[in-house]
Amino acid sequence: MTNPSHRSRPVPGRSARAALFTAIGATGLVVLTACGGGGSGSGSDRSSAGDSDVASIASPSKAVGTPTRTTDPDAGRPVIRLDSSTEETNRMWDSWYACLRAKGGPLKGAPSTSAEKAGAKACASKQPITPPELDPAKNPDYSDDLRVMVKCLNAHGVRATMVGGSDYSFDQSQPNPPHFNEIETACQVKAFQKK
Repeated sequence: MTNPSHRSRPVPGRSARAALFTAIGATGLVVLTACGGGGSGSGSDRSSAGDSDVASIASPSKAVGTPTRTTDPDAGRPVIRLDSSTEETNRMWDSWYACLRAKGGPLKGAPSTSAEKAGAKACASKQPITPPELDPAKNPDYSDDLRVMVKCLNAHGVRATMVGGSDYSFDQSQPNPPHFNEIETACQVKAFQKK
């Protein structure tokens, strides 16, 4: 019994190839004829650089309602909001890591092999975008906002301290209060959300 997926495709005969070459030749002739042009024009269509004998093809105008392609590499990626819950945030990161595992992308650090680079590229649309407010390079008030967050955490029973001007840490000797994740999210929104 033969496997249907291995059926051979018919090879075009001599007449089919001749018709194909005739069609290609006719198309080329039409293009060359359209690009040629008489010389009785006023010269307004000619370039000022003196290329008067060079024909040009005008770019087609964009049709109304045609969607434009975006070159934004972040388009379509999941966005973590300031008020995203820990569960929502974890789901986004877990989805990206699952893709990296499935496609062979790097789970830590930058891709180093061609396979890891291909995996990273295949999963780029799943990598979550962190809020720009939480990026010190994008938020000039980051250190001040972080201080407000640490004060808020302390006010709600979470022992936190500033580390340098761009990070904070928790007192590991004390257990986190109940509903810690909700407290942290609420303090983050209070401190970083711009009004």
